[in-house]
Amino acid sequence: MNHNADRILRWAVGIAAACFFYGGIAWGQVPEFLEKPSPRHLRIMCYNVNWDSIFRDDDPNNHEWRAFNMVEEFVRVVTAVNPDIVCLQEINYARDPQDVADILDEELPLPGGEMWRAHSGSDNVIAARYDLSMLATDTIPTTNRGQAMALVGLPDSDYYADLYLMNAHFKSGGWPSDIARRRQHADAIIHWIGDIKTPGGNIDLPDGTPIIVLGDLNVYDTDPHLHLNTLITGDIHDEGTYGPDVPPDWDDTDATDALPLHNGAGPDFYTWRNDSSAYNPGALDRIIYSDSVMSVGNSFVLNTTAMTPEELAAAGLEYADIVLNLATGYYDHLPLVVDVLVPGPGDFDRDGNVDLDDFVHFSGCMTGPENGPAGTGCEVFYFDADNDVDLGDFSRFQAVFTG
Repeated sequence: MNHNADRILRWAVGIAAACFFYGGIAWGQVPEFLEKPSPRHLRIMCYNVNWDSIFRDDDPNNHEWRAFNMVEEFVRVVTAVNPDIVCLQEINYARDPQDVADILDEELPLPGGEMWRAHSGSDNVIAARYDLSMLATDTIPTTNRGQAMALVGLPDSDYYADLYLMNAHFKSGGWPSDIARRRQHADAIIHWIGDIKTPGGNIDLPDGTPIIVLGDLNVYDTDPHLHLNTLITGDIHDEGTYGPDVPPDWDDTDATDALPLHNGAGPDFYTWRNDSSAYNPGALDRIIYSDSVMSVGNSFVLNTTAMTPEELAAAGLEYADIVLNLATGYYDHLPLVVDVLVPGPGDFDRDGNVDLDDFVHFSGCMTGPENGPAGTGCEVFYFDADNDVDLGDFSRFQAVFTG
């Protein structure tokens, strides 16, 4: 069965099932996969939007390559997902990133007159509900492509650290030169993370700052995946230019690929699909994170064509909202979403509570031979900012202890 026939059949079955079971299903109930696990989780959406498709047809800044209009579809998607941070690719290089923030200000207004913040690098944009600092558009040495990089300033009352993002769009194509450029891009990012983890150089961040590398990484199923392996393991190919290997996580282990499933259930996990092409659907887009200092509580690739009619209605979505051309089955890229939990002060086990389990770890960090060296997780107890755990931190721990 071809993809188009399969899609039509599944849609027909979904309608029939909805009609048959209508009495047992609550219309208006938002699908569970769209709900955040807790208010403290940060929702990050990553989406290659196909060259300015989210902007109006009469917008003079639209990219010359633009062939599709997804303005209303994007509005429905971003409203249903309701992210805290949005990372987009294929936004016109010359466009003001505030154009993206303006859409979010209109559709997801912030309380108290606050405005969304945005930063761009190459064709990538980071937009967030929080302040952005440490803004950069490329690494040193260069990636050869550039990206948007920023530190998202999270509220100190809720989080022990800020969040560092690297939003990238890797070179496409299957030629050896394309593969080499992807490897160079990954090498440069890992070198930059190594710079983050060591004092001096071009960038310094507090020990234990959560790091996420995400975007359209162009991980083809026909590709040897060497650049993806570099981003996860820190295995640098060109050590003459980018230095020795660097384990990317703070505990000197591999980073983690979130690899979300469609609508949180799967079995599909592809993020790109074009039924009229000879290429298989593939997980071209990735979200890679440092799991020693943060956790993922929920993740999904949004696929509106796999949702039931009642789920779509409840979420305010439509069947083809993630499809560029329904007639040909041209999906292009699908949105990826992760709900990450950056520990709050004292939350060692990252479960959202500061309780007896965390007290055990606090005691261990306070009495340990190095008083909790960076990378062990003890930095969540650095209440007095002296970079160790001692009696000076105890009263602060008591204040956040929930039992």
